[in-house]
Amino acid sequence: MSARRRHVEEIQVPPDDLEPLLQRMRELAAAHDGWVNLQPAVRDEDVPPPPRGLAILLGTPGPPVPVCTWVPGGAGRRGAAPDQIGVQHGLGGRVLATLAEGGCPLPAGWRWRQDNPRRGLVVELPEATSPEDVVAWLMGAARLLSTVELAGGWRAIVHHPG
Repeated sequence: MSARRRHVEEIQVPPDDLEPLLQRMRELAAAHDGWVNLQPAVRDEDVPPPPRGLAILLGTPGPPVPVCTWVPGGAGRRGAAPDQIGVQHGLGGRVLATLAEGGCPLPAGWRWRQDNPRRGLVVELPEATSPEDVVAWLMGAARLLSTVELAGGWRAIVHHPG
């Protein structure tokens, strides 16, 4: 069995023009395949160096600049799977309370599945959650969970079915 080939596209997303990203998400949702990684832009000099030595062995928290992922649902071995989002971040576990206190609670009907210090936050979305709602929430969460100053724009890496 061979691995599926994917077309990978990078999109620079200014805060005032989300439409190219939203259109790609609609396409992936219709195909029930692919995924999007979304990350806020930062200046290189603001990102701390990666951990080294003993820090790696002791287990470091996630990235200082959050990496948000959206995966469209589709048919699986156990029936229809819901859309999911994930956020890797450097703040450790139990960030749902931090997000709620910062004005970015999980919307009604969104169900958390994981809130792990190393693997991050994973949430299942109700059917028909719009790409606009997903992106708005992910951007708000990333702003709150970043441990470095954000530069204003966003970068999306879109993994299209091959």
